[in-house]
Amino acid sequence: QGCHMISTIMLRDPLSHTMSLHKVIKGKNSTWEEWTRFLNEPTGRGLWATNLDFVLYNKGRRNQYNVSKEEKVQRAMEILDRHFDVVTVGNHNLFMNMVLNLTGWDYIKMPYTNTFKGELTFTKKRVESLQKLLTANGDIDFMDAVRRRYHGYLSYLND
Repeated sequence: QGCHMISTIMLRDPLSHTMSLHKVIKGKNSTWEEWTRFLNEPTGRGLWATNLDFVLYNKGRRNQYNVSKEEKVQRAMEILDRHFDVVTVGNHNLFMNMVLNLTGWDYIKMPYTNTFKGELTFTKKRVESLQKLLTANGDIDFMDAVRRRYHGYLSYLND
């Protein structure tokens, strides 16, 4: 039929992604400790997935071979390179324009329905704790690598 599949992924900043998922704690009848416990261990499932773990394992068992965070980041970048045509980080307009350019589709205004109207409050200690857990898991390095490869992040350093 002359069709070409376009595989896309839009990632979010790891800390922002993690903080926004915090709202599901009540829906899963969970506590803060239970919600973050899995990030303290190199393997096992949690109630949610970080960006890096989602790319690598989707909803499956997390890091079952207990590889290093560097190996996880390297493998995730290979997956993005091999299997995705469009990779963006938190830029909805860039993502939309890239997909429209690749497909030739017309622009259609989409309603914003996946928004949280409530309030999320985090202490400085909890934000720092999440940042440390995400760093140890490899998510911060992963997002840095994605931004460098797909968005020219810090490319001026190569000049």
